[in-house]
Amino acid sequence: MVRAHDGFWDNMGGLHNATPACDGKRRRDWAGRLGPGKEKNLLMLFSIRRCLCWPLAVVLLAIVAPVRVTPLLRAQASPIQTEASVSGSPARASSLSVNARLVVLDVVVTDNSGRPVDGLTVKDFQVFEDDRQQRIRSLEPPSAHALPPSSNAEGASAVFDPAQPASFGRSPVNILVLDQLNTHFADSSFARRCLHDYLAAQPALLPQPATLLSVYDNHFKLQQAFTRDRDALLRALTAAPAEYAWKLEINGKTEYGPVERLDQSLRALEEMAQSYARIPGRKNLIWVGGGFPTIDPATIDRDDAQEVKDTLQHVTDVLLDTHITLYAIDPSSSAAGVTEITGSTQLQFAEAAGDALFGNFDPFNASDDFDRLGPMTGGRVIRGRNDIAQQIAASVDLGANFYTLSYTPSSASQAAAQYRKVRVVCLRPGLTAATRSGYYPGQTQQQKSAATAAYDLTTAAQSAVPLNGLHVAVEPNVSAGASANDYHVRVAVDALTWRPLDDGGATASVYIMAVSLNARNKMLGHTLHGMKANAKPGVDLHDPARMADFAFTAVPSRGSARLRFIVRDSASGRMGSVDLPLPRR
Repeated sequence: MVRAHDGFWDNMGGLHNATPACDGKRRRDWAGRLGPGKEKNLLMLFSIRRCLCWPLAVVLLAIVAPVRVTPLLRAQASPIQTEASVSGSPARASSLSVNARLVVLDVVVTDNSGRPVDGLTVKDFQVFEDDRQQRIRSLEPPSAHALPPSSNAEGASAVFDPAQPASFGRSPVNILVLDQLNTHFADSSFARRCLHDYLAAQPALLPQPATLLSVYDNHFKLQQAFTRDRDALLRALTAAPAEYAWKLEINGKTEYGPVERLDQSLRALEEMAQSYARIPGRKNLIWVGGGFPTIDPATIDRDDAQEVKDTLQHVTDVLLDTHITLYAIDPSSSAAGVTEITGSTQLQFAEAAGDALFGNFDPFNASDDFDRLGPMTGGRVIRGRNDIAQQIAASVDLGANFYTLSYTPSSASQAAAQYRKVRVVCLRPGLTAATRSGYYPGQTQQQKSAATAAYDLTTAAQSAVPLNGLHVAVEPNVSAGASANDYHVRVAVDALTWRPLDDGGATASVYIMAVSLNARNKMLGHTLHGMKANAKPGVDLHDPARMADFAFTAVPSRGSARLRFIVRDSASGRMGSVDLPLPRR
């Protein structure tokens, strides 16, 4: 069985009544009251932590020990048995041991003309981790990454729901993003026309599912859900005209302007990653726009520079963990620097040549520059080109034609290196292999996850799209004696991180938060708890039908239109969310 324990915290909603004070005007007012020299610090903290992070960070850091209460036991459609009726020991299989870990890489191979290459075998590859050659365990060709027969048969009418990932099979997907936050109006209009030209040149039935999103000045919007219907994407694009980038044009060179846009861009990236996390295949994020601004560390205090760097590193980790590859295409007519950045070699050359990038290249200890995200995730960055539609097509083509290889790291020590650098070499002359630049072993990833809980929960509370990193369901508690504010929060056990116990069972820890939102999506308050789920020995923790059932009480704030329930795995950082409408009072 799985038992859910209330761990820590009570209602902290009152702390969020001050949320309106986070608008730009009041931010400047506060900076003026503090006097010269304090504005940069305050603006950085308000922009990066977005107000909600402050109370959450205080609460998270104040944890001493969990407070145990009576566990809740529930039977689901596929109930978790009281006795060990499942053969084997799934809880032990969840152990975070590097020896038992398979590192899985998506690898794109191109010829000298940049075209993807098919027909290679395992003998054509070498993999190196921290400069040590590894033994390849398996290799899948591009043809293995396909839609399931049922989705193929339905054609353009097929429904693709990230919350129901089986519909995607193992096919790659394309996430088309129009960046209207960091792109001048004329360039944004040009990018929109180029994206239209790219779509218009595609077949009516797209080979892979695609979705369309826009990042605007003050919000992030889903324009079209995943579909293979080209015309549906064209209609959505037509209905989403270019908007003026006020934050860029008006506040672009102020002290807090770039930080605001950096924060908003990073949060949009994390929302996408958490929303599409459970889609099994490769996720190609085609970002059309200027990308977030470079923050020169010399212009801000050392602590603030570290805050920015840590936030960028965290979001990059989330992209890697959810297998998102970034292809960034800048439509700006004035885009300076190199023509194309496709890997770390080109990036190092650009730095040596005096490009806008700065500092020594290190995938996870780098300065905060958008151009690094492409090579880090196995993608590329395109700047200073006029053939934007062709570059979008080329990026989609590369993202659809990839090999998947796996290996077991030869190093058994998680302490051997915090960050494991990965390099894939294609042995055939004239061919180049591109993949993500490395990974963190499990123990380090858990430590990083604990440090970023406040940022993640803040992002989830304000997310414009449902988060599907965990499968979450919420139902009112209708049992005798339950109040109208009592709920069952159910989480699929297969996506949780389970730690083995001495008795052969396993335990998982989560944060659960209920956020009160009004009709305009304004946050009014929240309730936050840390909770544990315990599984008895022999329980199949890989069964997606099994659920951990948490008892949760959430009292909506006055004026609430709905409650947003957010569950975050304490170890991996994966999140799931569900919005529950409230009856009018």
